[in-house]
Amino acid sequence: MKTLNSIAIEYLLRNDSQKNNNKSEDITREVIRINAEQKIKAQRSLLFQMYDLEEQESFFV
Repeated sequence: MKTLNSIAIEYLLRNDSQKNNNKSEDITREVIRINAEQKIKAQRSLLFQMYDLEEQESFFV
């Protein structure tokens, strides 16, 4: 039979685990958001580089 202390400890451990899991999920969401932003910036940068090359080619022609 479980004592009151063991039930309390199990509750606290479970509750702490859920808090850590939420923090982990928040961090994961933030990393995904940052990666998406970086990917968009890289795509824009590539697009601008291609545009610059196109302008240079038309300048030399």
